[in-house]
Amino acid sequence: MRSFRYFLPTTNLIFGKGTLKYIGVEAKKLGKKALLVTGKKSMEKLGFLKKAVESMEKEGLEVVHYGEVEPNPTVDIVNEGAEKSIDNRCDVIVGLGGGSAIDTAKNIAVVSGHSEGEKISIWEFAEVHDVPRQITSKTLPVIAITSTSGTGSHVSRFAVVTNQQKKQKIGILSPFICPKVSIVDVDILSYMSPSLTAQTGFDTMTHVMESFVSRLANPITDFYCLKAMELVFNYLPRAYSNGDDTEAREFMALADTYGGWALNTSRIVLPHALSHPISAFYPEIAHGVALAALTPEIMRFNIEKGNEETVSKYCQIAKAGGIKVNSFTKEEALKSVEVIEELLKKIKLNVTLKGLGVKKDKIEGMTESAFTAMKGPIEANPVPVIREDILNLYSRSM
Repeated sequence: MRSFRYFLPTTNLIFGKGTLKYIGVEAKKLGKKALLVTGKKSMEKLGFLKKAVESMEKEGLEVVHYGEVEPNPTVDIVNEGAEKSIDNRCDVIVGLGGGSAIDTAKNIAVVSGHSEGEKISIWEFAEVHDVPRQITSKTLPVIAITSTSGTGSHVSRFAVVTNQQKKQKIGILSPFICPKVSIVDVDILSYMSPSLTAQTGFDTMTHVMESFVSRLANPITDFYCLKAMELVFNYLPRAYSNGDDTEAREFMALADTYGGWALNTSRIVLPHALSHPISAFYPEIAHGVALAALTPEIMRFNIEKGNEETVSKYCQIAKAGGIKVNSFTKEEALKSVEVIEELLKKIKLNVTLKGLGVKKDKIEGMTESAFTAMKGPIEANPVPVIREDILNLYSRSM
C-alpha cells in the first residue's frame, strides 16, 4: 500500500428527522448575529426559514436574512451578500438550502472575514490567479443546513462560484470554509421534487465515482466511495419514485455525506471539470443534468485509456451496481457504463448535451474554460488529458 494523507473533516454533524430545531443552540456557540443565506423562495414557502429564524432568536441571536441566491451562484451574488454581512456586523453565517445556498454562505464568510475595511471580491481568492489571496482563520464560522442530497458541501472544504464575465466556474478550497456545524434534517429533504432528487442524487454518484478513480484516492476515501455508490444505486430510484420514502431519503443523505468526506481528500475529476464550463456558458442547465450528459462518455474514455488500476476500479463500480464481474478487463469494466446508463434511465436523466441546448460552436470556449478554471480536477483524472481529448469528449456527449 502506498503512503497517503487524509483530511479529517472538522464539522459537527447533526443528522436525522427534525434536527433543524438545534440551529439556535448551535449558532449561539459561534456568534451573536447571524446572516441567514437562502434561495429566493422554497425555504420560505415551506416554512423552514421561519423555523430557523425562530430557533435562533429564541437563543438571543439577531438574524439578518439574505435571500438572493440562485443556482450556479455568481461573484456578484456572493459579494452582495458579503456587503450585507459586513454592514450588519454579522459574526456567523448560516446557509439554509441546497449546494448553491451553502456555497454562497461559505464564500460570504470568506469575504466578510477578510475585508478589514477594504472592499474585496471572492474572485480574488480564486486559484485562476498566479498568486490568489489566501483564505485564513479570519473566515467567519459557517453553519450548513442542507435541503438536498447531492453536493456534499455541508461537510466539505469546497465551495464553487461562477464569474459570468469570464465564463468560468471555479472551486474555492480551504479547510477554513468547512462548516463548523452541519444539520441534515430529513424532514427538509423530503420536499425535494423528483427532478431535483434525480439531479442532486446523480451529483452524489459522480462525486463518489470520480473520487474513487481519482489519482488522489486512498483506502479511506475508497471505503466511503464504494459504500456511497451502493447506497445511490439502491436508494436513488426509490427516492425519485416516492419522495415520502423516509428510508430512501435518509440513505441518500448519508451517501451525500460520504461523498463530501471523500472529496475532501480525494478529488473530483473529468466529469466535473467539463460540467463546470457548461454551467458558466449555460447557467440555466442544472449541474446534475450536465453531469448526466457527460459522465458515460468520460467513463468510456478513462476505461479505454486507463491502466490496470483504473480498469479495476471501474469493474468495482459495476459490482457496486449489482453487476457480476468475471475478470478485471476493459470489457468487464465497460459494464460500469451500462449500470450508470441504466440508473440514468430510471431517474429520467438519460440526456445529451445537444438535447440540453448546448451548441457546437461553444465547445472551444468551454474547453478553454476547463483548462483555465479546472486544472486540479483535470490533473487528478486517472488518465492524462490533452486539449484534443476534451474537445472530443464534448463532441461525443452531444
